[in-house]
Amino acid sequence: MRMRNIPEKNESEETPTLHTSFGVPLTSLLDALSEGISIHAITGEILWANKQLCEIYGKSLPELQGLSPKEAFRGDLIPGNAEERVSRKDLSVHTEALIDEHGQPCGFARLVRDITEQNRAQEQMLRAERLATLGQMLSDIAHDVGTPLNVISGYSEFLLARTKPGEQGHKELSSILNQSKRIAALIGDALDLARPPQGRNDVMDLELLLAGLVELAASELRKSGVKATLTCRIRPALIYGEASQLRQALFNILLNAAQELGAGGNLELIIEQLQDTEEFLTVTVRGTDTRGAEFDFSSSIARFLVEKDQTAMPGLGLSLASEILLQAGASVVSATDGGIVIPLPAASAHQTMQRSTTPTSE
Repeated sequence: MRMRNIPEKNESEETPTLHTSFGVPLTSLLDALSEGISIHAITGEILWANKQLCEIYGKSLPELQGLSPKEAFRGDLIPGNAEERVSRKDLSVHTEALIDEHGQPCGFARLVRDITEQNRAQEQMLRAERLATLGQMLSDIAHDVGTPLNVISGYSEFLLARTKPGEQGHKELSSILNQSKRIAALIGDALDLARPPQGRNDVMDLELLLAGLVELAASELRKSGVKATLTCRIRPALIYGEASQLRQALFNILLNAAQELGAGGNLELIIEQLQDTEEFLTVTVRGTDTRGAEFDFSSSIARFLVEKDQTAMPGLGLSLASEILLQAGASVVSATDGGIVIPLPAASAHQTMQRSTTPTSE
């Protein structure tokens, strides 16, 4: 990069004036760029920085001027490309020597680009590919496991029918049969999560659906160090929609909420029917941290689901969850305590609508 010799800062100037070889000031042009740029003396000290770079590092120009690269950026001024992480931001850095009109080095220019969203998108794409691969593997494994599992269940039922309660082997056979059925149910729920929309809506029990999801997510919850509890304040908790799709949306929200809480957190799922909302049953997702304080989801998961704010998205699957809930006629609002309230269409409201639209015979 060729520039005229960079003048030293003097007492009458707040910042040095930079010119191209044609004598045109550069500061206005550089301030308009989306990338952060800093100009350094040959010894490395910062002479000037544009507005974007100041915003990236959270410092004003007077705070940056005169600092060495280690003081300002915690790194050396090495020509070439590099990456660094500052305040949860992933930065791509390119440093290039500045050459004066005589062909001599007169300083350095440092170009900084915030690639946080780019890296996040790439990471989510890789995670999505891994999940797609795992989904295909799970489907293949489920079919391979199905035959031996049916054999185990069949022989267990056969032998159990020939023993009486209290006899030797009856308790063990009952346990084998129950656990084989549990394995089959878990595999079925897992396959449902990977199933594409079928366009078939049915009445389902929301309590059973969520209980199955909590059990299915047990391994991930243990890894996250989060304990989940389910409370149902209305029975039967019947809703209307496509079971596999709603299961997928709620499962994604459950996993994201657990990841947000982190180790030692407690996640509570509450099913209820709020006053004056007979057409909906609500699922409220609340969390408490290790100290028992209410966790605020309104700035992350809830904000993304309500406002579609991409910068608030904490993890994978929320875009899909939002689309599924929208198509199901559900909406998501933030609770006053920082939780998430998800209204789902009640089966009773659907049945009432059907009766009102069904023509009566004369």
